[in-house]
Amino acid sequence: MKTKKRFIALLLSLAMIISIFVADGEILADTKAANDSITVTLRVEDSSKTLVPPTRITLDKDTVATINDTFNASVETPVLETAHVTAAHALAKYISDQSKTPASDLTFAYGNPASILGQDTLDASYFWSFRVNNASPVAEDGFTQYNFTSCPVQDGDSIVVFRQYYNATTSESSSYSYFDKESYETGVNEKVSVTLKKESFDENWNTVTIPMSDQNIVIAMDNTAAPGPVPAIAWMATTDKNGTAELSFNKAGTYILLSSSMNADGTPATSRAYAKVTVKTTQPPASTTPAPPASAVTPPPTIPQHHSCVIKKPVVPRKIKAKVKKKKVTISWKKTDVIDIDGFEVFYSKKNKKNFKKLSVTKKTKVTKKFKKGKYFVKCRCYRLQNGNKIYSNYSKIISFKVK
Repeated sequence: MKTKKRFIALLLSLAMIISIFVADGEILADTKAANDSITVTLRVEDSSKTLVPPTRITLDKDTVATINDTFNASVETPVLETAHVTAAHALAKYISDQSKTPASDLTFAYGNPASILGQDTLDASYFWSFRVNNASPVAEDGFTQYNFTSCPVQDGDSIVVFRQYYNATTSESSSYSYFDKESYETGVNEKVSVTLKKESFDENWNTVTIPMSDQNIVIAMDNTAAPGPVPAIAWMATTDKNGTAELSFNKAGTYILLSSSMNADGTPATSRAYAKVTVKTTQPPASTTPAPPASAVTPPPTIPQHHSCVIKKPVVPRKIKAKVKKKKVTISWKKTDVIDIDGFEVFYSKKNKKNFKKLSVTKKTKVTKKFKKGKYFVKCRCYRLQNGNKIYSNYSKIISFKVK
């Protein structure tokens, strides 16, 4: 029954995706034959953690044949073919290299992953999806969508496998989100611009890419190569209306960018976006001015140290309600976060649940405003200040009221 639900959710999600813009190049069916060696990049994101960090996978004819023998034996019908190298071969190669029981640690259902490294214990509404070069690949007819075990890949392709959520009540799926680049380079104390995007749909149900505004980005020191628990450097940034954030680093090294958004009920609204930033030491320009004595040098500001690269977002306000008295409306809510909250933002919209405008910013848990006659929708969120940045909670549920 669980597998059946996952299959139904998968079909419904796939039916919503009719066409797609392909980032960084098209996915073509005339991929290299399996006897040519190709190298791709693979990453796997679960709902709240990275299962497989960006890893280069090399595949050739012999490797593909071994993978087919390993994984086809565990299913009723063959899921992998030797005609071409697929996205599934890349993931199967990684699992084969990491696991003593690869056929158990990677299973397929209906041409897509069913379980990856044991991560199949979530609700049936969660299932695995994938993108190649940040796009959902389609066949040459421009309509038929490849599944994971049939999607051909080429040398240099980037494959992302991610956990997707389907809400049967609203018939909506969580969106795929990503940074405009997989990796960035900058110098110490030099600004680098990063942009966060997600998939959406236009009025004709064509898939389009839109910027993710007002989203938190976690920046953490990359400790993936270090053994054991190592203190990580972490802080937050927030994207602007164009989905862009300007970042600056005062210490050389490699950093990880992570971002994901949640619905008010705690389910994923988007997948986890992931990128790396390499910060290099910059050499100051030659100067004839004598260097100041050591005692006169002001040390650079230090970046706060944390033992986790994940900073908890504030908890969304609860029990929002509106009390109407003639033309005055008092909107109130409950603070549910045990951590200190620095303020609340209230938004309103007229006639629909879109195009919200900011109504008020306050440190209290209620606000009273005058409204003209009509029907209104309101929502709120809280925030906490950290290192000069606002870390926002998710939005509260939307409620409505009428002014007569």
